[in-house]
Amino acid sequence: MQLQDGNNLMLNLSNGPIDNSRRSCTNVFCAILYAGILLSIFGIGVYMNQSGNVSLIDRGYDPDHRPCGMETLRDYPFIYFTTLNSDFLWKTVCVQECPSVPAAKHKHLQLNPPTSTTVPTTTTPIGTTQNSQLKCAVNSVVTSCNQATLYNSIKFDQRVCIPTDPEQFKIVQEALKMGFLHQLISDISGAKYTLFIFIVIGTCFTLAFTYLLKWCSKTVIWFIIFIIVLLSIFFGYYSYLQYKAASNMTISLSPTGYLLQSIVWWCFGLGTIILTICFYKRINLAIAIIKSASDFVTKNVSIVIVPVFSTIVTLILTIIFIYIAFLICSTGKPGDKQQQWPFGQLKYTFIEYFSGFYLLFTTFWTYSLIIGVNSFIIAGSVCVWYWQQGKSGQEHVQPLNSSWKRCFVYHFGSIVLGALLLGLISIFRSFFEYLYRNAEYMRNTDGCQFCFKCCACCIWCFERFLQYLNQNIYVQINMTGDGFFHAAKKGLDIMSNNPSIVMQVVGLGDLINNIARIMITLSISMFFFRSISELPQLLFGGIVINPYNPTLLLAIIIFVIASVFTNIFGVSIESILHLYCIDQEIARAKQSSDDAEMCPAALREFLNDKVFTQQQK
Repeated sequence: MQLQDGNNLMLNLSNGPIDNSRRSCTNVFCAILYAGILLSIFGIGVYMNQSGNVSLIDRGYDPDHRPCGMETLRDYPFIYFTTLNSDFLWKTVCVQECPSVPAAKHKHLQLNPPTSTTVPTTTTPIGTTQNSQLKCAVNSVVTSCNQATLYNSIKFDQRVCIPTDPEQFKIVQEALKMGFLHQLISDISGAKYTLFIFIVIGTCFTLAFTYLLKWCSKTVIWFIIFIIVLLSIFFGYYSYLQYKAASNMTISLSPTGYLLQSIVWWCFGLGTIILTICFYKRINLAIAIIKSASDFVTKNVSIVIVPVFSTIVTLILTIIFIYIAFLICSTGKPGDKQQQWPFGQLKYTFIEYFSGFYLLFTTFWTYSLIIGVNSFIIAGSVCVWYWQQGKSGQEHVQPLNSSWKRCFVYHFGSIVLGALLLGLISIFRSFFEYLYRNAEYMRNTDGCQFCFKCCACCIWCFERFLQYLNQNIYVQINMTGDGFFHAAKKGLDIMSNNPSIVMQVVGLGDLINNIARIMITLSISMFFFRSISELPQLLFGGIVINPYNPTLLLAIIIFVIASVFTNIFGVSIESILHLYCIDQEIARAKQSSDDAEMCPAALREFLNDKVFTQQQK
């Protein structure tokens, strides 16, 4: 039975989510499609494992493009620079051990004195010579080990001999660099143990921050508003000082820009104060909803299992996807380019590039799916808990247990579809950024720059809207059991009927969550970057040429983990807001009042304010 109240809300929702007996599996095809794609990714990994070798990725190659420590050069695992001249670093040779010689007393390089060549043993590859100081496998460029310059070196990452002298190391450092993809994989491999340690630290820090947030949500909101006003005043005053300084300079420097900046900052701060006063009740509503979300988390401590489980799944799949990426990269063949540096010599065909892109798309989709499952289960738990606060007929239902079943038995396909849309927009945004960064002629044209930035801003706004719409869709599916698109239509109706409440409450909730995610990600990533930059041998003993590569990977993983944990509050806030709007519509449909009937205690306390009730009418 339905009543026409502008949103076609069903009266049976007054008792909370509909029973599972009245539900059916939704968007099943999407679930089957994702399962097929995931299995195909594992199939690619199995195939690449047979045709590739991960050890080939970070191997050093001699001038004849033979990998050191592999195949015929198995006994010669280290690449050695035979000359410390930046123009001839491609003259390398594979050696058995990194030579250790006394330090030279002068700045010039100490050369290897000629020695007699010994007869190769049976284990030595054809064309290999040895002497008492350097045992190497010669090649078409270095035809004798006596041609090599001896210098004191140490073996690093079991693949390269690097000079111990800092000045000499600077000479060969450039030759240690690879192509972007090879370098990324090599640096991640070198910092893998430190990455794992910092992922654990970031997870613990995120969990602690999540529990801290629930006790001080009101303080955080007013503190954020205060900081925004304070920073606006500070930057406005700083720009004004710049304006005064520029005005007193005799050089032709226009101070008008600084004056405009100060005016904009002060207007922004004044506008924040005015909006805070005008929407004081709305801010209190946001605080009441956030308090209700805190009550939900406090009374349902087991909800923490959801982000913990999601984090474990994220880490496992991340390791699997990274390993498959290693396998794809290892199937490349050494090129035939002359005078090439020893690292990053593998070349790829269209199949390998397509497999890498396919894996990247699946990774984006999977991450979106994990966050979607996390959000759906939490939203389902909130739906049950919210209606248990009033005259509900579902007091016996356990919020978390019922949500698990609804997620994986009935509506997993709908979550996959929502994650697919987010995955597509994420991969499109990444491709758009890549296109912009590699189109130099576009970056050097002001008009193209402006168009690209406008498009990037529109893509980001659409992605944020889609994320919020997905959250409302998940609440609606939990309540009504509809498919994805039917729930999307009803969710849009709810949002369009309550635009001011949605914008202000969700805006404050998103602000808190985004600040939490950014703080956690930046703090952990900066500490990690400093660690691998300043204490590399102490922490992991692997070679990291570009510390930005593993830092970027850590930042992505920590951000996903932080998003999963802070999602408890973010999803709870958005779900309670959505349910509050549904509750109001049901009350109007019953022609009883405009007040929600089933809302939690913290929200009920706020709604007792008659001034706000009058503003609503």
